[in-house]
Amino acid sequence: MEQTVSMENQKQYIFKIVLTGPESSGKTTLANTLASALKTVWVPEFARNFLAHLGRPYLREDLRQIGRGQEAWEKWYNGSASKALVCDTDWTVLQIWEHYRFGFPATGEWEWQKGYTQPRLADLYLLCAPDFPWEPDPLREHRAERDILFSWYERLLTDAGANVEVIHGRPEDRLAQAISVTRKFFRTL
Repeated sequence: MEQTVSMENQKQYIFKIVLTGPESSGKTTLANTLASALKTVWVPEFARNFLAHLGRPYLREDLRQIGRGQEAWEKWYNGSASKALVCDTDWTVLQIWEHYRFGFPATGEWEWQKGYTQPRLADLYLLCAPDFPWEPDPLREHRAERDILFSWYERLLTDAGANVEVIHGRPEDRLAQAISVTRKFFRTL
């Protein structure tokens, strides 16, 4: 039996689009410009604010607070979104960093979230390729490992069954790709 959704319910649904990928791959810039192009809001990366004020190196236990902070920001910004919410990262980044920094499980399988947040797939992931020069930043750690981390993101998103598109090239090319992919997935945007 086919279910129908009333127009009222359709208008209330906010599509979640997440920019993810390794450090210095253009996520923040693209999140900002894509949100502007879609006439909606974007959610900054909570971890940047948290880590900038932490005053010490982060620990595995800090990931729980970062994950919950990111979720709280998403809920807050969602109230101002129109049709789509663009997120500069989500739980996928925490998953990759936990395993890269603190060790991958002996089983070789992803340990979904270690309890710091509930893994909910976004409607669409835009995986940013690290195909342009590294930009230094005090919070960035792994310049030489961007390609390795990119492959981890691809695997995680594939294993999770996510709708994912790789975005690459110059910033203006990335925006054009992101808009095209977004409109393909969500014909109402």
